[in-house]
Amino acid sequence: MTLGSRLRGWVVAFAVGVLVVGLGGFLVIQGLDKADKWASVFGVFVGLSGVALSVAAGVRTRQQADGQSVTGSTIGGGVTQVRGVSGSVRIGPPAAAPPVMPVSPQSSPTPSRSSPPVPSPAPGGGQAVTGSSTTGPVRQVDGVGGDVELDQ
Repeated sequence: MTLGSRLRGWVVAFAVGVLVVGLGGFLVIQGLDKADKWASVFGVFVGLSGVALSVAAGVRTRQQADGQSVTGSTIGGGVTQVRGVSGSVRIGPPAAAPPVMPVSPQSSPTPSRSSPPVPSPAPGGGQAVTGSSTTGPVRQVDGVGGDVELDQ
């Protein structure tokens, strides 16, 4: 957490505390009958604001669901997310370099084979690591048009 976010959290907590104490004092001054009526009115507005906040959170979640994300996670290892690759993928320790073969002037290089295009994954099918704590690798692979090799 940064200093700014901690300070913001303390300011919000202090403001909510002052609001609750002030509202309690107001209701005590009003008396039991009027306080009950005021509490009903406050309850309506709190309920409506809760509905509005849940709709806003649902819209925000739907907008963020298209991509890959790692949110609020503490990870002791590594996270690998692969999505929408048209070729082959190798995940693991680096392989030894292939031997270099001399090319004679008479031989022509063979054309490289191109992989077929990979359709993008369907919207809303994003990959996410959310609210988790892990000490091992988390690997999520989606939409690869070739081979996938996972080496330990």
